[in-house]
Amino acid sequence: MFYSPSEAFDAYLSIPERMPKNVPVEKCQTINNITDIVDDVDVFLFDAYGVLNVGGTAIDGAKQQIDKLRQAGKVVMVVTNAATQNKQQLFDKFVRLGFDFSDQEIVNSREVLLQYMDLHSNSRLGVITLPEFRLDIQRPCLYPEDQEFWQAEEFLFLSGQAWNESLQQRFITELNHNPRRVWVGNSDLIAPLEDGVSQEPGSFTLTLPKELYPNVRCFGKPYAPIFEEALSRIKQSYGGVNPQRIAMIGDTLHTDILGGNAMGFKTVLVTQHGFLRGLDVAEHIAKSQITPHYQLASI
Repeated sequence: MFYSPSEAFDAYLSIPERMPKNVPVEKCQTINNITDIVDDVDVFLFDAYGVLNVGGTAIDGAKQQIDKLRQAGKVVMVVTNAATQNKQQLFDKFVRLGFDFSDQEIVNSREVLLQYMDLHSNSRLGVITLPEFRLDIQRPCLYPEDQEFWQAEEFLFLSGQAWNESLQQRFITELNHNPRRVWVGNSDLIAPLEDGVSQEPGSFTLTLPKELYPNVRCFGKPYAPIFEEALSRIKQSYGGVNPQRIAMIGDTLHTDILGGNAMGFKTVLVTQHGFLRGLDVAEHIAKSQITPHYQLASI
């Protein structure tokens, strides 16, 4: 399914049982800059798309705000659902965008998912991704262009750009005929680009018919494993941190904010560049009942 932002929001609303439990937040405070909460937060977890960059373009001022947080002695990390690129490719992308995050400061859903999979199995894995982003693992992999792709014992969905409606219809037919596990590297429905949105793996998997969904394993925000990986790295490098002194900053209510609230973090909704750009933010918060602790236009 190909979604506009409004359609994606309605799709999220239709599947609350497939999301973490919504933790109520009493009120949302509007702030002007992310540094406004520097006294209340020790660790800042940033979503990428819609917060630090839009498509291949860095958001004006984002790098400078990151620098200010570092200068204040704060821990800064990226927690992203980007799953198409491997860790090195993602690191290189942030360098091209002008950011200076270390390898340990980038937590992406692809690497978290691979920690849960059996990468040494001899069974065939059908991998949905672009040719330039193929997996380098021992397990035998099949790709959509391979003749035997549909005979794979499991599927791994990494890129919505490698998929279309025709393939999606066959995917549903094949899974109905022969149910198999579907691993999802990016549970986002859409992501912001400079001139529109991209359709992400979640748009083809998070909304699968209810009889197929029990075999789906979703990773990335809003689900706990990606946050737990971030917490593990924080503990290793900096020691224990009170979750209430951690902030998740993102553009999407049903991923960044819902997931961050469920972990007991502070949450910050960015409204100008991402999922909610051009939409009535207050209306969408009210409809979803997902409330951030703070909101701002841009970090």
